[in-house]
Amino acid sequence: MRIGIFSLILIIAMVLLLAGVAYLQIGIHEKYKIMSEENRLKVLPLMAPRGSILDRKGRVLVEDILAFNVSVLYYRIKDANALAVELNSIFEMSKEELLSRIKESKKNPYSPVCIVEDIGMEKTVHMEELGMNHPDLVLQVSAKRKYIYEETASHVLGYVGLINRSEFKKLKHYGYRINDFVGRDGVEKYYDDYLRGKHGGKQIEVDHRGREAATLGFREPFPGRDIYLTIDLDLQKYCENLMEDRKGAIVAMDPSTGAVLAMVSAPAYDPEIFIDKEKRKRIKNVLSDHAYPLLNRAISGVYPPGSVFKTMTAVSALEESKATPKTVFNCSGSFTLGKTSFACWKEKGHGDQVLQDALKNSCNVYFFKMGLLSGADKISEYAGKFGFGSSSGIDLPGERSGTLPSTAWKSKNLNKKWYKGDTVNYSIGQGYLLTSPIQVARMMSVFANGGYLMKPYVVERVDDVRVNSGEKVFLDLSPETVSNIREGLKEVVNGYRGTGCNAKQKEFIVSGKTGTAQTSKGKNHGWFAGFAPFSSAKLTVVVFDEFGGKGGYYSAKTAGEIFKKAGDLGII
Repeated sequence: MRIGIFSLILIIAMVLLLAGVAYLQIGIHEKYKIMSEENRLKVLPLMAPRGSILDRKGRVLVEDILAFNVSVLYYRIKDANALAVELNSIFEMSKEELLSRIKESKKNPYSPVCIVEDIGMEKTVHMEELGMNHPDLVLQVSAKRKYIYEETASHVLGYVGLINRSEFKKLKHYGYRINDFVGRDGVEKYYDDYLRGKHGGKQIEVDHRGREAATLGFREPFPGRDIYLTIDLDLQKYCENLMEDRKGAIVAMDPSTGAVLAMVSAPAYDPEIFIDKEKRKRIKNVLSDHAYPLLNRAISGVYPPGSVFKTMTAVSALEESKATPKTVFNCSGSFTLGKTSFACWKEKGHGDQVLQDALKNSCNVYFFKMGLLSGADKISEYAGKFGFGSSSGIDLPGERSGTLPSTAWKSKNLNKKWYKGDTVNYSIGQGYLLTSPIQVARMMSVFANGGYLMKPYVVERVDDVRVNSGEKVFLDLSPETVSNIREGLKEVVNGYRGTGCNAKQKEFIVSGKTGTAQTSKGKNHGWFAGFAPFSSAKLTVVVFDEFGGKGGYYSAKTAGEIFKKAGDLGII
């Protein structure tokens, strides 16, 4: 009886075993075949270096350089503690940290796992010698982003960072990989598709222990394309030195093409803090800095422009025939509207003024009266034509449009009526009006080039292909209007006691307009916007001094120094 029961159990077990074997051989044969192939065949990615970024003269500003990393093959390690001690004598890392990283590599025992990054050339040579006696060590080559001049042009160049998981899910179908660097700001972000290149790979066959046995296929990586900027490195560095220890922005632009030769936002930052392991500890300080060093004030900061906007009040009045260049307005030092008195900056007043005098002296009362003749909506209409209140289209991320107020704007956004007092403030660039330095540069360039609104840009070429070519819009202004305002701007710098006399040059004629913008903090912003030479302008310069006082002082003086340097460099 017992033998019969045992035999039955044995038969059932054999049937189940045969059924299982049959299922494995027939039912899920393909599944395990694929799994076997996937374990036998592996694809090793070959990363493509990012393209370089160069200035207008071909000088390299950003590039990928070779970085050497020390990796370990855990399955070959005989004594992890001894290895950590030996590496501790070479690198500035504690034995405990090294040992922790070595033990962490156990998760991938047959693949090289990096434990020390970017060791430098001197230690690379040392490691090559050491590796001859250490089959458990592997010296690997990778690319590292290098910003050669540190903070120079940081807001133009931007920075890169490792792709995060949410970004990877969206971008993996476009060739991105989980350990890719992507552009986070500036040119690095705007032109990321060109800079990042195309990765390659190597297909290998591995043995049962995961070791490489043979190479089955190879696809060469293609490096990213090089970007050539319009920025002139010498002028850029000079402008940055002028803004040292200050907050603000400088824009230097070719008024005939829109090419930006220098763009400064102060304070700046070092882009390498986001990728260099030694500098990463500074990220927190930068992010918590109340001076906002990551903000590109040239395109993303918006401020009241003050008196540089008086040119727009003049354009609206002249184009609408509300006044002529010879119209006289008297300035007694203040202007009364209803029960409110609006002051001119000169307490005793300027007396009788025509347009050129009013621009030269930056007379508030003159433009109060002219603005009331034009009306707020006409001022807004012409300022809009000059690019205020809209993005310039510059090839950088993060640009802000600012605020271009009108009667309809105030009603819609503030649910309030527009008053004449609003127009008085508007006419001298105060009130609700907010603009960026790049918008002011576009505006001033219209007077520099004879009536064209330019689209600014910072990239000239991608490799040998020109990507920007000076887009412009003819504003169809009266030639007399442009000419009369140009003459007034010339007087601002070169006339007797002109408010912009600090920008005056001996070698060529500078024209421009100063601005002092009041703020709610009780400190004034200083502005200067101008161009040179007067007869055939080659350069427009805007200096914005945040909380820096009157524009006729530091801003005008700084602009004068920039024009002089541009002359020395052959730009003018």
